[in-house]
Amino acid sequence: MKIGTFTFSILLLMFLSACVSSSKFEDALAEKDAMRESLEGAQDEIGRNKAKIAKTEQELEAARMQNSLAQEEIARNQQQLSATEQELESAKIRVEEIQNELMNLEARKQALQRNLAESQEQMATLRNIEAETKRRNEIYAQFVNRLQTMIDGGQLTVSIEQGRIVINLPNNVLFNSGSANLNPAGKEALGQIATVLSQFSDRRFQIEGHTDNRPIKSARFPSNWELSTSRALTVVHLLTDMGVIPENISAAGFGEFRPRAENETDEGRQLNRRIEIIMMPNLDILSSELPKVSP
Repeated sequence: MKIGTFTFSILLLMFLSACVSSSKFEDALAEKDAMRESLEGAQDEIGRNKAKIAKTEQELEAARMQNSLAQEEIARNQQQLSATEQELESAKIRVEEIQNELMNLEARKQALQRNLAESQEQMATLRNIEAETKRRNEIYAQFVNRLQTMIDGGQLTVSIEQGRIVINLPNNVLFNSGSANLNPAGKEALGQIATVLSQFSDRRFQIEGHTDNRPIKSARFPSNWELSTSRALTVVHLLTDMGVIPENISAAGFGEFRPRAENETDEGRQLNRRIEIIMMPNLDILSSELPKVSP
């Protein structure tokens, strides 16, 4: 009886032990399955993360490449900007050079315009001088033609000196020695000259008295200045009385200070004692200096 009970207890314990071991095994299997599922999930998550990492790395690489391209573009743009700035600076310098050239050209243009105006004035003046010279030569020819008889008779000479027509009358034709009164032959000679001069109302004449260097001292003529001037005035009065316009005639006395010859001989002194009737140049043409053309 006791042996059966013991055996039953042992069997019961074995059964219970088997039940316990089976339950643990199933729990272990379940835990294993759970761990496997968890591991598989973790592996899946790792795979997904690896894929994300790979994608991120690809995106990062693409970003790096894009950034590199952007840097290269920036470098090119900076180079282009630097080149553009250099071109702009060169353009500014060129603009300044062009402006300076324009200023120089404008100054040159104004100078040329002034030169042209001066040249035109000079040409006009030269034409006037040429016309005046031609007119003077025509008048000279008329003087010679109308006074030819007196020229041939030795009473006077007609010449062109320093651009002026000079009628030269020896003193002995007009005056006695030391006198400012015209003698009859002198009045007759001046009458013929007055007829010629009065035909040229647009011309001015100056009567010049000259003496030799022998001094004269009298109450009326303290020196040769007074004698030469008085003789010139005597001729002026006679010519105006005979029709020469007073506004066109003047008198001057030079004494012995403009000789035509040496005073050491009688012949030289005789040449120096004279009255000269000078046809003055047209001062409206010759009074101003000819314009100078700048280079």
